[in-house]
Order: sequence, then C-alpha cells, then structure tokens
Amino acid sequence: MALPGTNDFTGRILRIVTTGTIPLANFKVKGGLWMGAAVSAQASIVDEAGREYDFVMPASGDALRIGEMGWISGPATITAMPGGELQLWIQK
Repeated sequence: MALPGTNDFTGRILRIVTTGTIPLANFKVKGGLWMGAAVSAQASIVDEAGREYDFVMPASGDALRIGEMGWISGPATITAMPGGELQLWIQK
C-alpha cells in the first residue's frame, strides 16, 4: 500500500505522514504501527493535556509496534514526523 500524500483521519486507522493536528476530540488508541522511517527517527504527538508521546524507530529498521495508549485528549498535535507512516488504531 502506498503512503498517502497527506494525513488521513477519516477511519478507525489514523494514517499520519506529516506534522499537523489530529482533528478529533478525545479518542482512544488501541495500538499502532510505524513503518518506513529511518533508523532512530523520532515521531512525537502532544495532546491537549500536555502529555507527549514519543516513538523512536528501532536500530533493526523493523516496523515499530505501538501498544495501547489509552485515551488521548484531543485535538492533539503531531510535532515531529520524520518519515514513513504512523498508524494509530482507534476505538470508536
């Protein structure tokens, strides 16, 4: 599957490829996956409550599996997205 040209927040899988705002009120993240970024790259999301979520690509170069994050106070801001695609699986 090709990377989207821009972030996609229309379904239960949020597809993030660039910085910006996740335009959802509060949402629950059940897990996720980050793939296609350089080794040691770091993606960051900050929610309305000021909590920061950082993801670092492993040295192996494999996709990073993200565990359940729970409730995110939205809208949240993607402050760093250095490449690849970050998928966040949400529960509606």
